[in-house]
Amino acid sequence: MAASRISERGGFLPSLGVFLIICVAALVVVAFVFGTVVSVGTVGVRKIAFGPRQGLLEKALAPGYHWTIPGYSTIYEVPQTVQVLNFDRDVKANPGSFGSLDVPTVDGTTVDIDVSVLYRLYPTAGMEGSKPHGGPAELINSVGATQTQWSKYLAQVADNQLKRSLSALSTVEFYDPKAREDRVLVAEQALQEVLAPVGIKVESVLLRRYTYREEIDQAIFKKNLQELESAYNRVAGDFAEAQRDVNKVEADGSVAIQNLDKQGQSEVEKIRSEGDLYRRQKVAEGDLLLAEARGGVDKQRNEVLSAAGSDVYVALQLAKVIATLKGGVVANVDPYDLDSWVKKLIGADVKGRLDLPEASNGK
Repeated sequence: MAASRISERGGFLPSLGVFLIICVAALVVVAFVFGTVVSVGTVGVRKIAFGPRQGLLEKALAPGYHWTIPGYSTIYEVPQTVQVLNFDRDVKANPGSFGSLDVPTVDGTTVDIDVSVLYRLYPTAGMEGSKPHGGPAELINSVGATQTQWSKYLAQVADNQLKRSLSALSTVEFYDPKAREDRVLVAEQALQEVLAPVGIKVESVLLRRYTYREEIDQAIFKKNLQELESAYNRVAGDFAEAQRDVNKVEADGSVAIQNLDKQGQSEVEKIRSEGDLYRRQKVAEGDLLLAEARGGVDKQRNEVLSAAGSDVYVALQLAKVIATLKGGVVANVDPYDLDSWVKKLIGADVKGRLDLPEASNGK
């Protein structure tokens, strides 16, 4: 009996293993048929084919395993990483590119631009700031459920908005970084307004390259040259005007200096003439005072000489003069005979009044 039990136990274990394998296989088949795995970096959107909840459900499914029933429900994956839409002229080097954009300018030229649009897909519908936006349900209903459909739709909208915004620039304004980036920002805001309701968020629009055709380049070069020449002429004109002002100021300064010099010389002459006049006035006053003094002396002398005894005074003065004589020729007069000199000078009638010493032959 023991042997029989052992044989029964040995037959039971393989049967149990086979049963477990069959169960696991059945579960795997059920999971594969009735479940879907949402990949990391994406969110899932469940779609019900029929019944009370028919359509796309608003609630997003996180990455992981989720149930499905074939024919009844389907799960779409919506990526949450940053996506890039390229407009690049080199399609071979950039597969998936939609080619460059041909942007017409306001002055009739065409600019070829390479642009990259960076965007995300909203995980759920909601509000961003004060503006509402859609979610995966709106994206799938309005655009489609595949990456190709999203890219084509976004490329069409971006093409229209970029051309509309950048075509407001002139050919020359494309060279101005500020003017160019301002128009790119306008296009970015317009894209956001159009795409947000369908669940697409535009992160940034990057204008990577812009070129002109050869004939346009030549035209731009000529136009820029004309503008530079015009600017040079304006500067040259301003310089000439400034030079005229400088010359005028210099001439006015020279005239003013000459006038000041002449005025100074005139003041000098005036001061000199006033000084000479003052000197002559003072000299004249001095001469007048001297003449008056001399006149007073002469008057007093005349008064003295007209008084009594003045003739004796004159004779005494002459005596002093005669005493100094050393020699000479005097006719009919003895130079040492003072009495004769007095008689001759003052008359003989006053001789008796003179008390003169007698001449003693030269003694």
